[in-house]
Amino acid sequence: MATESPFLKHREILLHQSYSAAGALQDFALSCYNGQLGQFRGDTLANFDQQHFAIFVEMATYYYQHRENDPHLLEVGAAIWADRRDRGRKHLAELAEHRAINPKEYPDGSERDYFDQLDWLNRQTERMKAKGWIDE
Repeated sequence: MATESPFLKHREILLHQSYSAAGALQDFALSCYNGQLGQFRGDTLANFDQQHFAIFVEMATYYYQHRENDPHLLEVGAAIWADRRDRGRKHLAELAEHRAINPKEYPDGSERDYFDQLDWLNRQTERMKAKGWIDE
């Protein structure tokens, strides 16, 4: 009896959800897809409710049994990675847009607010570079 791939079964969560437990499951799936790309953090397990922990165990068990021989894992992993890279491109566009604003004419607050936002965007850029979402 063949077991349905959890990477197919939970595809909606893995590809289309953005809450923290979903993000951790996505990170795990990505690390199974390609360990060089994934940054699954074990401490995120503490944030799982029973449902998400069960999904994690199901995915881990299935991966242990099938490794990279699951086409659904490969498809989902590639899609997650493409999404992360797309987020990186969008972030760079947002950063460029922010830099084009005259700080004295910042529409979302004061000049100080402009520089605070720029600092945050720059930190996000470095974080995304470290994860490979943005090329160096």
